[in-house]
Amino acid sequence: METKTIDVSWGALWKILAFTVFVVVLYAGRQILLGLFLAIIISSGLEGIVDVLESRLKLPRSVGVILIFLAALIAFILFIYTFVPFVLVELNTVFAGINRSGIGSLGSWGAISSQFLSGQSSPLSVFSNFIGSFGLALAVIVSSFYLSLGHDGVERFLKVVTPPDYEEATMRIYARSKQLISSWFRMQLLLSVIMGFIVWGGLAALGVKYAFLIAVIAACFELVPFLGPIMSGAVAIAAALITSTTLAVYTLIFFLIAQQFESHILVPLLSRRSVGLHPVIVIVALLIGAELGGVLGIIVSVPTAAVFQEVVQDWSTKRRLHAS
Repeated sequence: METKTIDVSWGALWKILAFTVFVVVLYAGRQILLGLFLAIIISSGLEGIVDVLESRLKLPRSVGVILIFLAALIAFILFIYTFVPFVLVELNTVFAGINRSGIGSLGSWGAISSQFLSGQSSPLSVFSNFIGSFGLALAVIVSSFYLSLGHDGVERFLKVVTPPDYEEATMRIYARSKQLISSWFRMQLLLSVIMGFIVWGGLAALGVKYAFLIAVIAACFELVPFLGPIMSGAVAIAAALITSTTLAVYTLIFFLIAQQFESHILVPLLSRRSVGLHPVIVIVALLIGAELGGVLGIIVSVPTAAVFQEVVQDWSTKRRLHAS
């Protein structure tokens, strides 16, 4: 019987160890990587708007980028000072209704308070998480701003961080993914705004309580394909059930009509191209994103799946060319 021996050099062991450490570091810093990818998505999504300002209005690129981010900042401030008070009023109404219904007397609020004061959810840890989330959001905004300032900002960044052997493939894949990412980004933002107003008007006309709050939730959930509208519809139906079962049925009918309007009219009208992913792949990507990165992972899950699809297609094309 022939005995086979496998020799593993120290160099190979060090490479395996280095790769393992690299994977562990990437996993530990996954929120930062997801934030960086979100900055690339935002920069790619704004590319078309910046090009329009530069070509048609003859504005310098830097001025156009500054105007876009300044407009976004002003819109955010107006949202905080105009809409948030309405949301807080409706949230107070919700909590008051819960207390009147007797749910608050079951000791749940005491349990929440004790958990908040415990070591796992101390005020210091909550404050640290808030600072960390705020810092990450600020880093995403600043990174997307700098990536958008110059022509081919994302491409230059990718060339810096990509090893020379993979630079050509990376640029080729990004060139194909860029249009998909930018169209998805712009379409989702516009859909969120439009569907938020549609839900607000429809629920207000039906007389559903907390219509504005549900509309804000629907606009945010619209960023999550397939699952987002279902979740916002469930929230609306639950709110309608507080009044009556008949109102809940009308709310269900309204959401079915609204989703048909979105799927068959808005989406074809707003975007000629989509990411082209199968719904099952989208759902799996959303679940993986939620597991690995929470809310941030959900936001970038669909573009990530689109880029991964381009990577697989590029690899398959190269393999077929080598085989032939």
